[in-house]
Amino acid sequence: MSRIYQITIFLVVLFATFITDASIKFSERLEEYSLENGLKVILIEDRRSPAVINSIWYRVGSSNEVKGKTGISHILEHMMFKGTKKLGPGEFSSRVKEMGGTDNAFTSKDYTGYYQKVHQEDLEKCIELESDRMINLKLDEKQIEKEINVVKEERRLRTDDNPVSKTFEKIMINAFGMNNYGIPIIGTMEDIENTTKKDLQSWYDSYYQPRNAIVIIAGNFDKSKAKKYIDKHYSSIKNDKPLNLKKPDFNYTSRSFFEVQEDISKPIVFISFKKPKYSDEKHRELYALDLFIEIMDGGYSSRLTENLVNSKKIALDTFISNDTYNQHDSLIIIGGTPRGRVSSDEFITHVLDEFSSVSIDSISQEELDSAKARVKSNSVFKFDSVFYQAMQVGMLETKNISWETLDRYYTVSESITLDEIKSVGKSYILNNKPLVTVLRPKQ
Repeated sequence: MSRIYQITIFLVVLFATFITDASIKFSERLEEYSLENGLKVILIEDRRSPAVINSIWYRVGSSNEVKGKTGISHILEHMMFKGTKKLGPGEFSSRVKEMGGTDNAFTSKDYTGYYQKVHQEDLEKCIELESDRMINLKLDEKQIEKEINVVKEERRLRTDDNPVSKTFEKIMINAFGMNNYGIPIIGTMEDIENTTKKDLQSWYDSYYQPRNAIVIIAGNFDKSKAKKYIDKHYSSIKNDKPLNLKKPDFNYTSRSFFEVQEDISKPIVFISFKKPKYSDEKHRELYALDLFIEIMDGGYSSRLTENLVNSKKIALDTFISNDTYNQHDSLIIIGGTPRGRVSSDEFITHVLDEFSSVSIDSISQEELDSAKARVKSNSVFKFDSVFYQAMQVGMLETKNISWETLDRYYTVSESITLDEIKSVGKSYILNNKPLVTVLRPKQ
């Protein structure tokens, strides 16, 4: 092991040890409860700044959609800024700016979220604004047409004109069809164009209800006042309609290999492995998988970088994509760019060799210890942000996974053994059937 590597690992371990476990535990500063209408509330106190994050999360995203209606969650996110019975188009954001704050929203495969970052004195104003657009959204035909054009352009820029994004989309559809995580968040161009006011109204009425929402407030605020504000503005809102139940289209077949040709200079290889949805019963196994992936591709000292990029000169770069808390079956995607005249087939062979039984069995305790230290220190850095804290909790709670999982993660991860690491590597990669995709330059 090089001297620079030794120093780096020492500093990482030192920092992770210096920060106490209490500093990244939600249990010591989080409170949760629910209103009678089913709205869940989570309050996270952090007194280090005067800022506060007010956010609301709806348990609906692209995985709730069906073929023919894809992209509707994202389009509705845009429309939530286009006026209510009380506010005109864009007035919501203008009000937040007048407070000196910022606001934004996001749509994922599992949820749609909205947030404002303001001074604690303006918290009630933001809660009032969010409660208003939960029940009073005004869908105007002209505004819908305008936003659909915006989303179409967004799709062109982010997906259609982006070879890697387009390939990722094809990989997910190949693996799962137009079901769950196979459905692109942005939607297909055809479905975006065909989205109607009736579609949006139905989606809004079905999913934007208290029982399907979570209010998360994080930062420096008066908890007793926050509770009064939430009760005042949300408790009278009723659940008027049943939640929409989708009908998945399971008529698809995954190809074990396919190619995509785009305007790129060098080929990129993607090797995918199907992974079952997160379950609490398998949490220890999945945390071990996180550490295994960290060892294989967790930075400059990772195995793929050391062996394929630096030593063997096989790759220009490598990556691994994985979601620990997937609500549906998902993919672990391993890939990279072959170097020079290395063929895609050669690259695939060398990558898979890194996940052979011999290679996995050679993982050392030292590698595992440094991976644990990196995972912990990265998390500590991120906890400096109250927005990140709200995001972490929201991303789990919308999948019906308790925020307590976050506190447990570090304790459990610290106790994971070398044998467990090797076992999950073999189970999820070595003994799993790969789906291979090669993105090639157009000929």
